[in-house]
Amino acid sequence: MHAVPYHAELEQAFEKSFEKDPTSYSWGFFAYDDAPGGIGGGSGNFSWFDSKQELVSFLAKFPLLAHSSETLDSERFVKAKNFLSSVMSENFDQKAVDELNKINSGVEQIQWYGQFDDLLSGETEFAKGMRKFFSESSEKLAKSRIPEFAEFLRNWGH
Repeated sequence: MHAVPYHAELEQAFEKSFEKDPTSYSWGFFAYDDAPGGIGGGSGNFSWFDSKQELVSFLAKFPLLAHSSETLDSERFVKAKNFLSSVMSENFDQKAVDELNKINSGVEQIQWYGQFDDLLSGETEFAKGMRKFFSESSEKLAKSRIPEFAEFLRNWGH
């Protein structure tokens, strides 16, 4: 049997991951609530971690992301937890994210995961979109804008 996180534990862990500076904690993910907009869906946040291993461990502990024992779909929780028990940092890739998103469809979705540097200069649609939203250009950010961009990401969704 898997231990289900309580709401207070979940809230504290997520707040801590939101508050981290992406320039110091280089691995992260962006997840959004996949519920219909009328009941709170669509909002999302970046979570930041010191390493890919820490990111994967976080997901393994909180597989339904923003959902705790008070809002739990126990069957989905067990399925996500079982899937994530087979995932290590070495095999955590887009395929693993896609599988977790499939399990969590209608609850939470991870739209992006990677390193902060990916957002600074990466060519993915998500990275370019974040830069364009920040600076009206999808071009690589000037070094002098990195602290401001990091703060922009940290405050996204709050």
